[in-house]
Amino acid sequence: MTRYAAGIAEVLEPVVAEVETVSATNINLPPPFRWAFTRYRGVERLPRHWSTPVDLVHFTDVFLAPHAPRFSCARVSTVHDMIPMEHARIRRWVSLRWRMAFLRSIRSLDKSDALIVPSANTRKELLEHVDFDSDRIHVVPVLVPDAICPPSPGAVREPRTILSVGTTALYKNIGVLIHALANKDLGDVRLVRVGSPFEAEYRELAQRLGVWDRIEQNVDVPEERLIQLYQSATVLAQPSLTEGFGMPVAEAMAAGLPVVVSDGGSLPEVVETAGRVVPFRNHHAGEPDLDDARDFGVALAEVLADAAERQRMSVAGIAEAQRFRVPAVRTSLLAAYDQAMSTFELRTEAAH
Repeated sequence: MTRYAAGIAEVLEPVVAEVETVSATNINLPPPFRWAFTRYRGVERLPRHWSTPVDLVHFTDVFLAPHAPRFSCARVSTVHDMIPMEHARIRRWVSLRWRMAFLRSIRSLDKSDALIVPSANTRKELLEHVDFDSDRIHVVPVLVPDAICPPSPGAVREPRTILSVGTTALYKNIGVLIHALANKDLGDVRLVRVGSPFEAEYRELAQRLGVWDRIEQNVDVPEERLIQLYQSATVLAQPSLTEGFGMPVAEAMAAGLPVVVSDGGSLPEVVETAGRVVPFRNHHAGEPDLDDARDFGVALAEVLADAAERQRMSVAGIAEAQRFRVPAVRTSLLAAYDQAMSTFELRTEAAH
């Protein structure tokens, strides 16, 4: 969320507006009680009524939306995905607490003048769960910063290296990726993981399938190193059961890295025709679907074996990623803000 908020500020400053940021928890409690309900430290306890004059407040995550009544101005909330509603088991031990906070937040969205979602798929899923005017729900893609760009001309990518970026939450479908790596045509391929380290079940699965020694794990990777990996890997793999947007996929495309993805959630929408989309039979969290794993492994092997296709995907990905750069995101964002301010003005007039 810090990166998302920073992206919003980058889109707006200094051309459009002055931006100030405030951090808060979902539940507005003073210390020490706050720690009983949230893992985040160093956040502010918002006042009952925000007194500093502002034209518009943007709650950059749905979990902050309950604070909307504290502000007497236009209010916009971002809903990044509906995963807590669609995949209840995705966070293991924190799933119940997370789901309860999400439900509380969803119920408070009627206090916002406009909603922002990162994809049309998330918009569709949101409308299945909330009673909100569809004309006030705006699709605004997540910004891919200019620092994420293709490698320098003449740079050579590492041979037969698959990059995987993200957490190991159940909806990320890591088990399918590990099974895919065991494909006989991927026997010499290295998997570079960036994000949460594998839990014991994934390590044991990789060891049982004989692929553990070909997996490199990277935790707490700085931005500069992540960009280097986007620029040096051969292909990005994203076999998620669902995604609200799929930030690693958009970033990989912007860096000219070919992508192979499932058809989960918004991934086909982000990729369009630039990457390889593998239709999955199973989109529910649980044991890895071996048929999906086989198909995903075949797709990865085919892309890795075809240099001409990788070049086509690279060029197409760079072009498609322009939808996630500052000019395009700014246009969509300002349309959402304009509508929110108009709605706020109408609401204020009606109240008087």
